[in-house]
Amino acid sequence: MNTPDPRREYFGTALNPCSFQEWLAAIGTNREGGKRRHLSAHHNLHSLYLLHRNNSIAEFYRRCDDCYIDGMPVRLILAGFGEHTTAAQRFSLMDHFQELLAHAQAKGWRMYYLGSEEAVSNRAREIIADQFPTLQIVLRHGYFNDGAAVIAEINEQRPDLLLVGMGMPRQECWLLENLDLLDIGCATQAGATLDYYAGAQAQPPGWMSRAGLAWLYRLANDPVRLWRRYLVEPWILLPPTLRQWCRHRTSGRARV
Repeated sequence: MNTPDPRREYFGTALNPCSFQEWLAAIGTNREGGKRRHLSAHHNLHSLYLLHRNNSIAEFYRRCDDCYIDGMPVRLILAGFGEHTTAAQRFSLMDHFQELLAHAQAKGWRMYYLGSEEAVSNRAREIIADQFPTLQIVLRHGYFNDGAAVIAEINEQRPDLLLVGMGMPRQECWLLENLDLLDIGCATQAGATLDYYAGAQAQPPGWMSRAGLAWLYRLANDPVRLWRRYLVEPWILLPPTLRQWCRHRTSGRARV
């Protein structure tokens, strides 16, 4: 009889700690191999909180094909399960978006970004056209009524990489509901990446992101919207985290 893995139960999926470059390489390998509808996800504290309180989010993570670490606290939680990772094995798409665009242009990837407000999408389109003139990318804002038309447009483009930036949990629910209808190579969550890129939100300095302090910068700049996420949700997440750590240690002793 197989013993349930407390780590998979806690994270909802298997975690694949990797660097940004390794993540890009994996997308390229799938593209060259012709794999379609690959779902790549990430975990931070907010996604873990939602996972343990929202059935749709839990189903999303069960469906994903890989899941990287976005956030220093997730590294620390993983260490509690006996798995130690280096700082290089976590990244935030927000911090690497410009690098992603440059890589996609160099490799000839087709991209589609769905999300953000229309004004943000329009501003980002201007910036990208100036900085990456040969990049094949379509940007569409995330406020739409005709979902079938959006899916049809995505399928017409057949992007190698689809980024959905509608915020949690809407982006995960949208991907879960529509993934099987999409003709895409890889899809992933993007959160507010485009807002930061276009300057609609203040982006944390690189050193704060690397030190795991980006949350503090965001909280200081948008306290009304983010106070609960950063000051309340981690405490709510603490009991299930401790329970799963204990289960992991108990199951480990049982196998000895």
